[in-house]
Amino acid sequence: MKSKIINSELIRLDMELGSKDDVIMELCKLLFLENKISSVDGFIKDIKHRENLMSTFCGFDVAIPHAVSEFVKEPAFAFARTCEFPWGEEDEIVKYVFLLAIPVYKEIDEESKPHIDMMSGIAQLALDEDARRVWEKANTRNEILESFNIE
Repeated sequence: MKSKIINSELIRLDMELGSKDDVIMELCKLLFLENKISSVDGFIKDIKHRENLMSTFCGFDVAIPHAVSEFVKEPAFAFARTCEFPWGEEDEIVKYVFLLAIPVYKEIDEESKPHIDMMSGIAQLALDEDARRVWEKANTRNEILESFNIE
């Protein structure tokens, strides 16, 4: 995942936020500051709608909230290492949150949409014990950024 989709400004370490809503809000603010989305409130509404369909907790202390939204200017994601908290009533503890911002695509076939590769890459990373070890121990945002080296 190259710098157009993620950069060090979209990474936060040791967030002391203990709820899904708080983490999503903070990551949306980062995306807005980096000009990846046009509206924090609008994008959050779309994320909550998606989250209400099915939890985006994926195991291994990872959640991947996301939404296809008219408020997304270009595909991007933000990352947070947080204090441990339950993602939802039925979910386990989360420590790592990837917030994916996916634009609405027109006239493009489903298999060639960039967010498919982005989501697949992040899901593969979540399964990688070495990557999670880097996320746990990293002292800098660049260490985290280097762990996202997905082609």
